[in-house]
Amino acid sequence: MRQRVSLQSLFTLSVLAVGLFSGTMGLAYAYWHARQSLQATVGITFQEIARQSADKAALLLAGEMEWVQRLAALPDLRASVEGAVAPAQAARQVERWREEQHRYFHSLVLVRADGQMVGGRLSEYARGFYTRQPWWTTVVQEGQSWAGPLTVDEQGHGYWELAVPIGERGESVRGVLKVVMGTDRILSSILGSRLGRTGHMMLLDGQGAILACSVLAPQLHAPLLADVTQRWTGGAAARWALVGHDTHGGQGSIIGMAPVVLPGQVAQAPAWSILVQQDPTETFEPLVALLGKLGAFWLVTSIFIVWLRWRLGRQIVRPIGMLIQRINRMAGCGTPVVRSAPSADQLCGVEEIDRLAASFDDLAQRLEQASQAKAQYVRRLEQANLDLTTSEEHYRLLWNHSVDTKILVDPHGVIQDVNGRGEVTLGRPASTLLHRLVSDLVADPERTRLQAQLKLVLQNGAEVSAGLMRVPTPGGELTMEIDCVPVTKVGRIESIMVQLRDLTEQKALEQQLLRSERLASLSQFASMFAHDIRNPLAGIKKTLEWLSGRPEMAQDLPRRCLEDLRFTTDLLLGMINDMLDVYQEHYSGLPLSTAPVPAGLLLHETLRLFRFEAEAQGVRFAVRKPPDEVWVWGDGRRLQRVLINLLHNALKYSPPQGTITVTLTVDEGPMPSATALGESTPGSIATICIEDEGPGIVPDDVPYVFELFFRKKDGQDYRIGRGLGLHFCRLVVEAHGGRITAGNRRTGGALLTVSLPVRQEQSCLSAS
Repeated sequence: MRQRVSLQSLFTLSVLAVGLFSGTMGLAYAYWHARQSLQATVGITFQEIARQSADKAALLLAGEMEWVQRLAALPDLRASVEGAVAPAQAARQVERWREEQHRYFHSLVLVRADGQMVGGRLSEYARGFYTRQPWWTTVVQEGQSWAGPLTVDEQGHGYWELAVPIGERGESVRGVLKVVMGTDRILSSILGSRLGRTGHMMLLDGQGAILACSVLAPQLHAPLLADVTQRWTGGAAARWALVGHDTHGGQGSIIGMAPVVLPGQVAQAPAWSILVQQDPTETFEPLVALLGKLGAFWLVTSIFIVWLRWRLGRQIVRPIGMLIQRINRMAGCGTPVVRSAPSADQLCGVEEIDRLAASFDDLAQRLEQASQAKAQYVRRLEQANLDLTTSEEHYRLLWNHSVDTKILVDPHGVIQDVNGRGEVTLGRPASTLLHRLVSDLVADPERTRLQAQLKLVLQNGAEVSAGLMRVPTPGGELTMEIDCVPVTKVGRIESIMVQLRDLTEQKALEQQLLRSERLASLSQFASMFAHDIRNPLAGIKKTLEWLSGRPEMAQDLPRRCLEDLRFTTDLLLGMINDMLDVYQEHYSGLPLSTAPVPAGLLLHETLRLFRFEAEAQGVRFAVRKPPDEVWVWGDGRRLQRVLINLLHNALKYSPPQGTITVTLTVDEGPMPSATALGESTPGSIATICIEDEGPGIVPDDVPYVFELFFRKKDGQDYRIGRGLGLHFCRLVVEAHGGRITAGNRRTGGALLTVSLPVRQEQSCLSAS
């Protein structure tokens, strides 16, 4: 027997199958065609942008090359490599060129055609070193300029190596000008442009590795696929392509690439390339909008098909009416409908409708049971919400009153919440900290390390200790220990809790303890050393006194040498007696042997001690002082030690052939210090200024140069002392009621000034 099929089912399935299938296929084709067109348009655009950027980079680099070539054409450079200038003078000229070009070049070297460096030591090793360089044959034998590869360090700074021949065109090469210049300005002008929100440019080397990027550090980029780098790097034309994975981890990305080729006759190392790419999400945003429009069109079409089916299905309105009546009765009753077998007059004759009516009867019973279960669930949910509110209040109380500062950040490092302790410690309300990067709270040098620790937490899913970091606050800089703890939810890291523990006072106490231990050790050593060396020096002094009475020492030269030795011996004995008297952080308890001291004569005797050392370095002393002697009241021996320390530092940092200017003046003004020794004449101050032509003092170090044990940060400088001399100078000057300051000259070099009050004895001593 043939199975009975209802007209309603057959009609509905036929209309929906034909209409929806045809519409879906048409919309899918329209979307595919639009995607292909968008890829071609964006690819050509990226290709043209990469080509223009590569041309711009080539012009900028060619300009730098032309500038170096013009520098190599200077007559002085040619004379230096041809040997027309004495080696010593050539060395000084090379050093002067390096200093003049320091702001343009990281290094500058002149090499003769025989492989020896101008201004350096002559050796077979130096000759072989330069002749083995990759640019030697190209520059010296072929007479062609050479452009080396571009390198970028871990901080993102670019460096470019250039070698240019020295000599007239048509002649043999006389030498080579080899420089290394920074390319930060060129990279920023090339890579600074943005395409939309995420589109940017990157610089690639000859093997396709990322050298520079305006968005991420090079080491954070994913490598391009091998087939892409082999097919593109080394080419001469701009191209574009659709890649499966870009350097930022995007899938299905469009990239454009063009090589950077220097114009002119320049031998270029493996060329670099400009890569243009954009986040695929932004690239295909128009397709998302198109997909929404197509979906809306598909929905409208589906509604129209359903409406058409309803219009054609009016012939079965009677069975539907009967079904509506049953539903109304079910909705109007307050008790569940008891399911029973339908009577013959309740059957409509349509199989599907009858089954549907029976299903509705069963559904009514199930809905009533579900309603009762829902009421119980709502009551349990209300109780759970009440418990949750109480737990949140307890959590907030513990969060705000925690001993340590706690900051909740999202996976991108943006601050979401700060506890009450953090507001007090950081000195800022939480409203000013929210939606900022947590790395902005630490000092600039620490930010990169904190960001790296946050990424490590996201990668490993475990707690990471970031160590000690400096945190600037309105009340001063704090030293804090930082821990990063992941906060997971449903097996996924939802946020990171950054915990900051203030260790500023602890570190200060540790430094104070270390300082005390160093002072105690140094005091013990100094006392033992001074005690042991005083007896030999006393013997030397007695021997010199005995020699002074010998008739053969009456000649002029032996007598002057003997006087210098006796003066130096007395000075050393005075220093040793100071060390034995007291060795502490201040000289307030040290008895001063005060007397009228002629400042001009004291300065003259001190300069005489350094005349041989200054002559050996080629340094000249320029002394300026008033015609009348300036008298101060103080301990002449200790004041002379102050001048010795200051002049020794100036001579130590002065360049060869430099000048140290020493100026003694008497000015009218207020007393430099409230501490006074004896009676003073208000408004009279003797000032001694010592200026050198050395590198000067780093501005950040100026406030600390007189601190005990303070040293420069550059541990490679052999001239750095132990942080004792200038501290001693400050203590002695302040003990005399004076003031000592440090700074820099406008033209370069250090400037140290000692101000001492002129005493009432000034007038009478000058008259005598």
